[in-house]
Amino acid sequence: EALGSTGLVSDVSSKKLMNAGDASVTEGGAGVAELRGEGMQLDDGEPSIAAEINAENTARLAGMSAEEIAEAQADILNRMDPALVEVLRRRGREKSGGKKDEGKDKSRQTSGPRKTAKAIPGEHLTAGEQSAHSWKAWSERVERIRSCRFALDGDILGFQSSQEQPDGKKTHGESVAERDFLRTEGDPAAVGYTINEALALTRSMVPGQRVLGLQLLASVLNRALHNLHKMDLADNVEGANSEKAYDWQAVWAYALGPEPELVLSLRMALDDNHESVVLTCAKVINVMLSYDMNESYFDFSEKLINKTEDICTAPVFRSKPDVDGGFLEGGFWKYNTKPSNILPHYGEDDEEESDEKHTIQDDVIVSGQDVAAGLIRMGILPRICSLLEMDPPQIQKDYLVSILVALARHSPQSADAILNCTKLVQCVLKLLDRQGSTEIHSSMIRGVTLLKVLSKYNRQTCLNFVNNGVFHQAMWQWYLPAYTLKDWIKPGKEQCKLSSAMMVEQLRFWRTCISYGFCISHFTDFFPVLCLWLSPPVFQNLSEHNVLTEFSSIARESFLVLGALAQRLPLLHSVEQFGKQDMGVPGSYGEMWSWSHVVPMVNSALSWLHLNDIPYLCSLINGQSENTTHTPEQSCLVLLISSVLGMLNSTLERISPEGTPDSRSYCLPWIPDFVPKIGLGIITNGFFSFSCTEVVGHEEQLPSRGVSLVQGLCHLRCWGDVDASLSSISCLQRLVQLSCSVDRVIQRATTNSSEHLKESKAGLAGKILQEGISSLWHNDLLNFLTSLLPLISSQWPVLKNIEMFGRGGLAPGVGFGWGTCGGGFWSLKCLLAQLDSQLVLELIKIVSAVPEGLVTLSKGANSDNVTNPFANASERISPVLGVSLIAGPGQISTLERAFDILFQPSVLKCLKSSMHCLASQMKLPKTFEWDITEDEYQHFSSVLNSHFRSRWLAIKKKNPDKHARNNSAINKPKVPETLETIQEEMELTEVVNPPCSTLVLEWAHQRLPLPAHWILSSICCSDDADVSRAGLIFLLGLEAVSAAPSLDVPLVWKMHALSASVRTNMDLLQEDRSKDVFEALQELYGKHLDILCQKYYRSRSVNNDEVVRSVATVEEVKVISTHEILRFKEKIHESYTTFVESVVDQFAAVSYGDVIFGRQVAIYLHRSVETTVRLAAWNALSTAYVLELLPPLDKCIGDVKGYLEPLEDDEGILEAYAKSWTSGILDKAARRDSMSFTLAKHHLSGFVFRRSASVKVRNKMVKSLLRCYSQKQHHEAMLQSLVLQGVPRDSQYGSEVGRRIEILKDACEMNSSLLAEVQRLKTSIEGAIIS
Repeated sequence: EALGSTGLVSDVSSKKLMNAGDASVTEGGAGVAELRGEGMQLDDGEPSIAAEINAENTARLAGMSAEEIAEAQADILNRMDPALVEVLRRRGREKSGGKKDEGKDKSRQTSGPRKTAKAIPGEHLTAGEQSAHSWKAWSERVERIRSCRFALDGDILGFQSSQEQPDGKKTHGESVAERDFLRTEGDPAAVGYTINEALALTRSMVPGQRVLGLQLLASVLNRALHNLHKMDLADNVEGANSEKAYDWQAVWAYALGPEPELVLSLRMALDDNHESVVLTCAKVINVMLSYDMNESYFDFSEKLINKTEDICTAPVFRSKPDVDGGFLEGGFWKYNTKPSNILPHYGEDDEEESDEKHTIQDDVIVSGQDVAAGLIRMGILPRICSLLEMDPPQIQKDYLVSILVALARHSPQSADAILNCTKLVQCVLKLLDRQGSTEIHSSMIRGVTLLKVLSKYNRQTCLNFVNNGVFHQAMWQWYLPAYTLKDWIKPGKEQCKLSSAMMVEQLRFWRTCISYGFCISHFTDFFPVLCLWLSPPVFQNLSEHNVLTEFSSIARESFLVLGALAQRLPLLHSVEQFGKQDMGVPGSYGEMWSWSHVVPMVNSALSWLHLNDIPYLCSLINGQSENTTHTPEQSCLVLLISSVLGMLNSTLERISPEGTPDSRSYCLPWIPDFVPKIGLGIITNGFFSFSCTEVVGHEEQLPSRGVSLVQGLCHLRCWGDVDASLSSISCLQRLVQLSCSVDRVIQRATTNSSEHLKESKAGLAGKILQEGISSLWHNDLLNFLTSLLPLISSQWPVLKNIEMFGRGGLAPGVGFGWGTCGGGFWSLKCLLAQLDSQLVLELIKIVSAVPEGLVTLSKGANSDNVTNPFANASERISPVLGVSLIAGPGQISTLERAFDILFQPSVLKCLKSSMHCLASQMKLPKTFEWDITEDEYQHFSSVLNSHFRSRWLAIKKKNPDKHARNNSAINKPKVPETLETIQEEMELTEVVNPPCSTLVLEWAHQRLPLPAHWILSSICCSDDADVSRAGLIFLLGLEAVSAAPSLDVPLVWKMHALSASVRTNMDLLQEDRSKDVFEALQELYGKHLDILCQKYYRSRSVNNDEVVRSVATVEEVKVISTHEILRFKEKIHESYTTFVESVVDQFAAVSYGDVIFGRQVAIYLHRSVETTVRLAAWNALSTAYVLELLPPLDKCIGDVKGYLEPLEDDEGILEAYAKSWTSGILDKAARRDSMSFTLAKHHLSGFVFRRSASVKVRNKMVKSLLRCYSQKQHHEAMLQSLVLQGVPRDSQYGSEVGRRIEILKDACEMNSSLLAEVQRLKTSIEGAIIS
């Protein structure tokens, strides 16, 4: 899967690894000769004495080590007079300057490796040219980077001219090293270096040059990453507005691609015996693996989501579409390189034979597909272990552990490689050994992160860490004696910052263990330290010492841990039913948290609900958010409140889970007293606004009128930066969930449930609590939902274009290193869009449950209410379809909820009624008089939901790979199979949340995100007639309600789906309802095709810019640029002609001339279809002798003009028309007035009589037609109609006919027999005119 410029990878031997600095011959060779002999050639071409001396000195220097050269230089300087040395240096500088001046004019014609073409706008590819979705265009962009020269800070200086690149080979390592050695008196980086030259320097004999080359690579890669980060996601489609923007996407892809062999050079540099080289190399690897960018993404994802599931960062690509899947895109993702390639397998043969199988060339090939896999394959893990054992400097430890974290996030196989590397984990644990010191280093923090990441891959790995004391060693800070906030602040801000980062990672590690059901009993051990962070502090004191953000981070993670603990609570009333706290749950379910710990934790959480006491948040609920700038402290506090709300919601879930039956059949015998306290805390602390007259007289119980945290968070989401938007949307989501949980628990409580509940129902707040908090916030959330929908509609068109050429990114990096503009799927904007989509689904579910307006507190409180548009099912369709295109890996539950909304019987009923309106608007002959019964609606709902889930949400089962996971302990099954068959155990699974087996998701083996045309799969991918029938009704209904995402699907895909449906299932056209719907879709798409054709015609006659401005979508802009609107081969599949032939075979075999099937086949003869597809369709129809089965032209899809104009200009198709004519295949078509005869007649006539065609081809065609006419008398009428085709019946009729007869005579080329046939044809035409 080579990206960009591909080339042969040279075989590399171990000898070359040791002598790479002076081994190869590449593009700098000419420059070396110029440097060595510049100004030293005599006129007769013989080398001068100076040249010979220079060559001898150069050869001698090449054989000396760096230490020997330094020693010789020091010896010379000691022997010579310092004044003389200064004179010689000055002369050298003057001579060098003179040569530069003398060669200034000459440099325009001859160039060496030091000369660089200055970067000017237009010379190189700009970011504005990135809109070309062509692999060829992308390859050219990447290849240009080969000649790009960079400064030491990573800036682009320009592009090397063509004379400087002999044969396009790699830079000569010796030339670069010698050039810089000779120019040490000046500025070695004055003209910059190409990437290949920098890599050559890393293999230099001089350590300083190796460091220089590595520093340059680090600067270039870092600059590329940051520029990609600054770009917008839309740049993947539209390109940047700045014409001077450099193509950093191509820079990144080229650097990580197969040609420079970057991974091999870095792996060699890591084995260097100079500490500075190893340190700089580790820095480059750190940047190459995009450590900082990826960690920023994962850090935010863990802040926002209670149950975090990390996503593997290994580069992936889509499996190719096939005909069985209807050629639909969106296949299963696959790894760029096979997981088995990460670690080479050694068989049972001897070592020598295994070494022969494992070559460096194989390593290079793997690294060109996946840089992280290449590093592991080249043995970087044992080398890192060796370096850590030598106790390197602290900064080197940071880089090395960061590399391990980046590699661990790559894939399960990479994590296994780290775990199975001898002593590597032990070396990391040694970093956590404080040896009596309380000082915290960043390498310690990253070490805890590594343990957390490794634990997330497998439950058994986490258990091993717990049993082996790794967890205890990592959590050392939580075993310290209790201390006060003042003690924590005292060491200063920097120490607080490190302490906060360490405690956050430790809490996340603990949360991971809790998710598996481990370490829950440690709560009592950690509580003395934990309780410091659970109560609101004195904020003024924190602000004075500037540590509010650090405190908020620890408090946030503490409540996230409590939320994870709450999920491990047994169901409250199941505990009572069993009569004891410990129910003897099997060990496979892990530990459980005790309800006895819950009440004090809930009370601590309730203290955070007093928003007016929290700085930065009081401005949100006091309406000051619009006039204040958003600060990091504000975002941190909003996330803290979000975690508090999430913890309370998790607790209520264990009292009354959401999935339990409704309140009519499921009642709670009693509820804890803190439940109404939570509800009152939400009502009375300004989370929602009030809009009712009953506030009068109850001002002391409720916040000021019209003030709400929801409104402030909505403003923060719409107008804040990405950080503020993420924090606000997370808080809103938790608030909605908690409000619903409070309502659910209280509504299910019986009248004798709680004395405190009775007391809390007094006053207005109690009345709201009794009727449901939903009566309070419908206005707020409905307004917010209305403001969110435009964001969703603007996000999914951008996100669906991130994937290019079937890849998640165009570079073989990891995560952000996939090289997509703005980060692509690994950007915070993508994460924000996914959170938006989750909240939209929840809000739609809530507001759609209120069919008539909004629930209010009294009859007099309706003045401020607005109409609820989402009570109508049709209004919910477009938003949900948009959400379906945003969901990524790990959001299968989100899509399941979206499918449940889309395929509800009520939605299908709404779509059916919309179809009637569409039929009347289009004036269809059939207006869908048939009805669908309730049972059929239920059946269609069921089959559609089942089909789309199995097609798009199923996870591909992985074949067991004995080499993929070498940890034998991991493969041991831990849960007995008998648990699934014993009734008692099944009851226990309802009481206790079963622990998960992994907390990691793989991009591979799943299909998300969905392609834009996923809704077509029920039509073209299923051989189940019921699914196809329901899919047709659903598709026509979407068109009828103008659902935005369905309108965005290109017309060519919709036409293809109809063809695929009849190819797979002819039974569709046997049932009246499906037949009507199919015909209506043909008519609808025919009108759309006519509109596009008209825009094309207008673009040929008027200013093209005006037409472009009038089109609706980007797809249409591309379409009108060429008449090939239906580009099946380009858009669907490169072998589409084979598909067309199979459709024709089906038409010939089973259609019996069905008009609707014939219309669908005839669309492939439309002039807007690609030439190759039209030719394949005609030849297949001709070969099968079914041209006469096609319907008349006026019954085909679309306007007649689309089949006839413009006149055919492809000689291959015209010859096919003529061949069918002369072979007699069109005889029946002529008698039946089939569109095939009309088409052939029109285009052949136009070619012969109206186009300035090739005389030779025209004459050949006319001769064949006349010979056929002479042999088949019944062809007389056919040939007459061809001659008279398009001749207007006016005063010029006779002259036009005469002109055409003369053309036929000229084509005969004096052939008497053919001339006689022309004369006979002329006589018959004149006779027909007279009669």
